[in-house]
Amino acid sequence: MIALLYEVSKYRDFLAKKVKQGDVVIEIGPHVGAAARLYLNKASLAVLIDKGEQSEDAMKKLSETYENLRFIRADARRFGTVDSVRKLTRDCDVLAVDMGGGRFPDTVFKVWALWSGVFQPRHSVIRNRGLAEFLQKTKIEDDSLRRDFPEDGWLSVWGRATPSKLHEQMEEFRFYIDLDKPWKRGGI
Repeated sequence: MIALLYEVSKYRDFLAKKVKQGDVVIEIGPHVGAAARLYLNKASLAVLIDKGEQSEDAMKKLSETYENLRFIRADARRFGTVDSVRKLTRDCDVLAVDMGGGRFPDTVFKVWALWSGVFQPRHSVIRNRGLAEFLQKTKIEDDSLRRDFPEDGWLSVWGRATPSKLHEQMEEFRFYIDLDKPWKRGGI
C-alpha cells in the first residue's frame, strides 16, 4: 500500500497506525521525531534519516529512550546514504517520506522511488502537498494503463535490480538545484 497525505497530524497518525509490532521502519525526514515517538514502541528497528542539525540533536535525546532507533544525518538523495542504511538493515516493512509539505514533489517522488525500489516496503507513507494536488487534478485518459496493482508499498515494475544500477540512476540528482545556494535566472 502506498499512502499519500499532506496534513502533518494526519500523516503522523496514519504512519503510527501502519507500523505493527516488530516492524522495521525507515523514515526519511523525521525532523525532531514527532511521528517516530508514535511508533517507536512497536518497531523492532527504526532508521531515521535527516540532514538537519536540529534533527541530530533531537535524535540523540530520543535514542536515549529507544534502543531500537538508529539515526543517520545525511541527504536521502545520495546513494551513500542508502548504502549506510543497507549496512543496518536489508528489510523495511514501512517506508515513510516527509521531505516538506509542498515544495519539489519531483524530488520527493524520486527519493521515495529510490528507497522503495531498494527496500521494497510493505507500506509506504508519503507526505507532500504537490504530489497530492497533482493526483487530485489528474484524469487518466489512456485505457491501456493498468488499473489493478498489488497491495505493496513500492512499484515492483520499477524496482532497481542492483545497487550498482541504482548508483548510476542516482547520478541525475547531482543536476538538481542546491537549495542552499542562490539560484540565478537562466540556469544553474
